[in-house]
Amino acid sequence: MPPHQTIKQQLLDLRADYTRRINAIDADVHHKSEPVEKDFAEQATQRENDDVLNALENDARQTVILIDRALVKIEDGSYGICAECGEDISEARLKTIPFATLCIKCADKVG
Repeated sequence: MPPHQTIKQQLLDLRADYTRRINAIDADVHHKSEPVEKDFAEQATQRENDDVLNALENDARQTVILIDRALVKIEDGSYGICAECGEDISEARLKTIPFATLCIKCADKVG
């Protein structure tokens, strides 16, 4: 099996899952399955819900971007190398966060 093939498949599966989430959130936010409420109080509640959904959608879109970058790195051979220090990112970290760009040491500095 080629290097990182298992992680590549995990990334592709994650990407598909996040894309489904984005599509579902988009449909809900744009009220594609149900109209906007007529009652003002209900509209206010829907707007609050839409704000939360928009934040979730933005997070999901950012994750898809990170996944896409990781897939490119797998293809060009630079996957698993810390963007900060240039050291290898541990296999355990990549199994947990397959789109990680920083080793745990550098991630701790940032976080």
